[in-house]
Amino acid sequence: MNESSYYRDHWLTVEPERMGAYEELFRWRPQLEPLLAPARLSPGLVVADYGCGPGHLAVELARRVGATGHVHALDLNAEFVRRTRARAEAEGVAGWVSVHHVTSDGIPLPPASLDRVVCKNVLEYVDNPGQTLASFRAALRPGGLAHVIDSDWALLAIEPLGLERTAELFAAARHAYRTPQIGRQLHRLFRRAGFHDVQLQVLANADVKGHMASVVWNMVQYALASGRLAPAVLDTIIADVKRALEAGDFLLLLPQFLVTGAAPGEARS
Repeated sequence: MNESSYYRDHWLTVEPERMGAYEELFRWRPQLEPLLAPARLSPGLVVADYGCGPGHLAVELARRVGATGHVHALDLNAEFVRRTRARAEAEGVAGWVSVHHVTSDGIPLPPASLDRVVCKNVLEYVDNPGQTLASFRAALRPGGLAHVIDSDWALLAIEPLGLERTAELFAAARHAYRTPQIGRQLHRLFRRAGFHDVQLQVLANADVKGHMASVVWNMVQYALASGRLAPAVLDTIIADVKRALEAGDFLLLLPQFLVTGAAPGEARS
């Protein structure tokens, strides 16, 4: 493992067990609706899903823009690209979705070709978030919106681990995130990238059902790869979290920062 590039490498190669966890973690659920609301999606819009993963969000976006719109789904993982194409086909929206396998940060689409860019939990992994946001602005038509949803891992809470053990686990897994506190930086970065009317919301819904338990399992794997925590310590973390899930005592809180900004100019009518 190259610790200095692991934040990117672990997205290029995703092991089957982790892929299964992502399929569950990224599945679209109605309670996620507030995450998309600020993007103001409607039929006929051309939208980019930047960092589409296995395609759940791309399909949801396609349903919203309909046959008169279009979704460009972009990801650097070849298996995510394959799954997104297959999912769009299975859900009957393949004609509304173009899937792009990208090899570098930024949007490789013509300038002023998009009405929306949606980016969910991706900017924490890119090399330069400011430059990536600038590529979003360049790809948007005047008045088009970039809508970014991302985490701030310094605000993570996991029960039953408590404050100290949660911090210890994240410190051991830190190499998996390029900018783990990107959430609190987004408003500033949007403004510096030239967006207008930048809006910020923070949503902090706690998961008590275990939908996000895969976040813990992935962090354990990252910590194991770093060698910063002994396997026995990580086994205890896994056992404690599983017991909490069975007892109904599990809680995971990871506030999501929602930042939306408009490209300069008047939106098309």
